[in-house]
Amino acid sequence: MFFKEVKKFPCVENQIIEFIPFIEACKGIVKFVELLGAIFTPVRHDIQGNIDKLSKIHFSDEAGFPSLNSIVEFEIKENGNKVGIDALLWLKSKQEDHDEDLSPFFHKAYEEKLKPYHGWIAQKLFGWIVVAAPSRKSLLHLLASEEENMTEDVIFGEMEIFLQELGANIDVIHKIYDSHSIVYTENTGITCS
Repeated sequence: MFFKEVKKFPCVENQIIEFIPFIEACKGIVKFVELLGAIFTPVRHDIQGNIDKLSKIHFSDEAGFPSLNSIVEFEIKENGNKVGIDALLWLKSKQEDHDEDLSPFFHKAYEEKLKPYHGWIAQKLFGWIVVAAPSRKSLLHLLASEEENMTEDVIFGEMEIFLQELGANIDVIHKIYDSHSIVYTENTGITCS
C-alpha cells in the first residue's frame, strides 16, 4: 500500500524540522503525483525542483544546515538570494491542499494556492491536468498498490496518519515564516523582516 511504502514526515520537536526526514517524506509526495499519471508531470517537476533547490543548499554545508529552520535563518541574515525560503514556500503550498470526481478538489486547490502565481499558459495547462484527475475509485486502486484486498478504511487510515504528520510539519513552517514576517506577493516577491 502506497502510504506504507513512502517515508513519513518527521515528528517536530521544539519547532525544528530536521532536513533529511522532511525531504525524504516530500519525495513521497512526488511519488504520489507520479501515480496520477503523465499529465501531472509538470506538477511533479515543480515539486521535485523545490526539493532539489533545498537539497542543494543543505548538501552545500550539511553541518550548517541540519534543519529547514537553519536554511531560513541563514537566508534571512544574508539579505541576499532567498532560494531556500522560496523553494520551501512553494513546496509548502503544494502540500497544503480531501466525492468520486476529484477534479473539483484539484481545481479548488489550484485556484486558491497556485493560480495567482501562474501566467496564462500555465493556467491553461492546469485546465487540461484537472480534466485528467483520476476518480475516487481509481485513486483508491492506485493507493492500494498490488494489495487487492485492501479496504477503503485501511487506505484512508494510512492516508490520515500521513496527512496529520504532514500537517504538523506545515504548521511549523507557517510558524517559522510568521516569526520572520516572511510574505510572498506577486508584485514584490518574498519579503521578510
